[in-house]
Amino acid sequence: MHILQASVNSHAIGKVDGGYSAWGYQYVMPAIGSYSYDAGACTGNVNTAVPCVGSLSLDRSSVPDSLVTTEYLNNGTKGRMLRYNFGSDYLLNSSSASGSFVPAVQGYRSGVGNMQGVLAHNNVWYVAHASASSGVHGHLWGQTTTRSVATCGGTYQCWAEHPESLTYWQSTGQVWSLTEWASLRTVFAVPLTSLPS
Repeated sequence: MHILQASVNSHAIGKVDGGYSAWGYQYVMPAIGSYSYDAGACTGNVNTAVPCVGSLSLDRSSVPDSLVTTEYLNNGTKGRMLRYNFGSDYLLNSSSASGSFVPAVQGYRSGVGNMQGVLAHNNVWYVAHASASSGVHGHLWGQTTTRSVATCGGTYQCWAEHPESLTYWQSTGQVWSLTEWASLRTVFAVPLTSLPS
């Protein structure tokens, strides 16, 4: 993976006069490859067809390291959470002789809708739930195969407004996240030990 710094601040994307622009963002991670589902594109409104991956994260607590994903569906339908194992080269681990098929090694139907971020650590799946309404904070859920617990619980909401991706920094024990809208964007970290499990 390469992280590059944009040299021009504009609403363009790519090579522009004077360098490179990333639509106002300072850093970019260029795509160098991709995976796709054999069954085609997802529809974005059902959790029984091709998954609509809305977020992903690296889980270094699994053996082997793995990629975990959640599904965001347009109508608030509760999506799925999937895990794919990495090989030693950090490409997804293929089960076919041709190397063209990568099966999910775990799959769960979540009890949480509007999942915007995911993190898995020591068999707990953390998902950021975004409210569809502006000014309403989301929740962070800790989920296992037997329970699902939200930050604060009840009607008191104390996670970020329009929360997005989650990532775990092992050396500090912190979970990093950010909010979605540019006008409200916040990047923040909390200790993993403070999250619901």
